[in-house]
Parts: sequence; C-alpha cells; structure tokens
Amino acid sequence: MRLEYDFEVYIKELCKKIRNKDVHASLKLEISDHLQTLKEEGLLAGLSEKEAIAQALTRMGDVKVLGKQLNKTHKAPMDIKTILPVMIASLFGLIVMYYLQFHSTFAALQNMKVFSKSLIFYLVGILLMLSLSRFDYRKLLKFSKPLYVGTVFILLITVLFGVRVDGIPFLILGFANVNFIEITPFLLVISCAGIFHSWNWNDSRKSWLGVGILAFPVLLLLTTSAIATSIICIIACTAIMFSSRASMKQTVIFAATTSIWPIFHLWTLSQNYTWIDTEYIKNLGTSHFIGSSLHVTPNLISEVHTDFIFTYIIYSFGWLAAVSAFVLLVFFICRIWSAAKGIHFSYGKMLVIGLAVTFASQFILSILTNLGLSSLLGVATPFMSFGGSHILLEMIALGLILSIFRRRKIAVKINGTENKSLGQNSR
Repeated sequence: MRLEYDFEVYIKELCKKIRNKDVHASLKLEISDHLQTLKEEGLLAGLSEKEAIAQALTRMGDVKVLGKQLNKTHKAPMDIKTILPVMIASLFGLIVMYYLQFHSTFAALQNMKVFSKSLIFYLVGILLMLSLSRFDYRKLLKFSKPLYVGTVFILLITVLFGVRVDGIPFLILGFANVNFIEITPFLLVISCAGIFHSWNWNDSRKSWLGVGILAFPVLLLLTTSAIATSIICIIACTAIMFSSRASMKQTVIFAATTSIWPIFHLWTLSQNYTWIDTEYIKNLGTSHFIGSSLHVTPNLISEVHTDFIFTYIIYSFGWLAAVSAFVLLVFFICRIWSAAKGIHFSYGKMLVIGLAVTFASQFILSILTNLGLSSLLGVATPFMSFGGSHILLEMIALGLILSIFRRRKIAVKINGTENKSLGQNSR
C-alpha cells in the first residue's frame, strides 16, 4: 500500500544515520515490526489507516534523534586490548631499527636504511590494518578456494624458479625479490579457514581430500630449507584441521606424518652444526637489566635486524626492554586466543584460531632461536623484525582479527537465510 511506503522511507532514513552497516538488516526488521505494532494499536483505537500510520511514526520519534541514539548504541568500537600491544611492540621494533641505522657499526644495515624502510612498511601496514578492520571479513569466505589455489600456485612457482638464498627460494617480481615462503602460513590459514569451516571429516572421501589440501603446500615447503616456516605451517594446518571438527585420531596422524622430515632435519642439524657460539650465551647472561649502552654492537651475532632482533634488544636495551616486548606479544596472542571463544560464526572462529596459532608458533620459535635453544634460522619476531612482506601481512592479519571481533555476535546470512545455529561448530 502507498501508506506503508511512509514506513519504508522512515526506516531508510533511519539506517542512513547508523554507520555500522552490519546491524542494518536486523534493525530494519526490528523497527518494521515495532511500527506495525504501533499501527495495529492505532487501528484498534478506531483510527483510520492513514491516521494510525502517522501516529505510529510520531510515537517512534524524530528520525534524526532516534538515528543518533541508535548509531551510538550500535557503534562498533576498535578493540583497544588487541591493537594496543601490537602498536607498542611495532613502535619498539621501529626504535630498534633507528638505532641499528644511525647508532651502530653495522655498515651494511646503514646502507640498507632499515629504519627508513621500516617506517614506510609500518605506515602502510597500519593503513591496511585500519581499512581491513572496517571491512566485512565474511565477504572473504567465497574467495577461500581461489585464494588457496593462488597461494599454492605462487608457492610452486617460487619453489621451482625462485632465487635461493641459504636454501630458501625468493619469488622474483622484477622490481624486488619477495620472501613468499615466509608469508605462506598466513595465506593458508585465511584460505583453509574458509574451505574447512563446514567440512565433513566423517565422509571418507572428503577426509582424504581434506588431508591432501592441507598436506600439499606443507610438502612443497619441505622441499626447501625453510624448516621453521614448514613447522609453523604444520602447526597452523593442524589447528585448522582440529577446529574444523576432525577427530583427534585424524589430527594426530596428520601432524605426526607431516612432522617426520622436520624432526629428522632438526636432529641432523643438532648433530652436525653448532649454530650458537658459547660466548653468545655467556654474554646474554651478563647483559644488564636496564640497557647501559644503546651503541653496543654484538658482533658475534648476525642478522640482528631480522632473526636475532630479540637478542639485540637484550644486549643493547637490557633485559627489562626484552621482557616488556615479550609480555606485549604474549598478551596479544593470549588476547586473540581467548576472544575466539566468543565468536559465533565458525568461519570467523577458525580464522582467529588459525592466526593465533600462527603468531604463537612463529613467536615461540623466534624466542627459542634468540635464546640459543633452537638451531632454526629464518624466523622473524612478529611485528618487530625488519622485512616488508611479513610486516604488511601481519598487519593485514591483525586487521582481519579486528574485523572479526567487531562482528563476533552478529548473525550470519547463508544463502539468503539467517543462520540461527551460530555455535554449531563448538565442541
């Protein structure tokens, strides 16, 4: 009816005042039902339909005032508890790069302009993070399979034709060489979370297919010397498999089978190589609690801007600074892990769990290497080590996490219908 059009106009104008578009659908239904109820009350009171509609709109209130109130109520704030430790850790990493470029005797790092480049990487990364935090992550679900295929294809090209540095292939893009191996675990988590969020592991055929999908990129990584990245990938894929309701037996068999070569490789390294000089451990033990000199150059350590940035912090800034950085990153990982429990949509929950496990395994391996407890090299400390590709992707991952947290209690539409059983994948 033409008179009902007044309701539609009112609701449309009301939604324009509410910036959080994720709540528009539910608000339209709620406001429409309320207006219809008020209209029915007016009709029962003896009013004409036109009068009843006018009264209903009047009782609802001015659209600008109500819109302002609803916008405030449904505002999706930034998750400060998640973003703050990352920003502080990133700032600390940037400060370290500043001292490496301007106050150290590492001529190579000065020529690399590690601070100038890091500043650009962080600024671009923060912009990407803020943009993605407002992006509806659920739109990525339909691109999960193409993303997986693209990731595996680029990984295959990198392994076959990439330029190898210490056995690790770099993707050649003409203007730059990209360490695609390093960012592969994040891309696999994002794609596999969408593929497996409703996977049926009880079906024998799909079970084998699922194992193949998860194992193929891991096998490609195992053909390189990127053992640390392979381990991170195995842990992340195992987490995705378990959170997608695969049985414990299936998960353990997958993890054990794919871990055979990395374990053998680690055993071989421990038998044939001594990666960490004993003088290194001795100097760590005598480092000050508060840095006594920001000009210290621990010459016995290589790659201080990447693999051993945590060690450089201990030497130059003291144990207090190192422990503070450690606590910040641990708090961040624990925060996203605990917040994953409150996410209703299985795809979002798996995505957060996968990213949390990826960050955690990367961080743990990095700390073990920096403390001389692991022989694995090529592990960047999240948000702190120098490197464009990993900083940008880590910020993108953080943006996705923030996007999920903003929408963790919003109902999900699947195939045009409202999904009421949002907790269906909880154990």
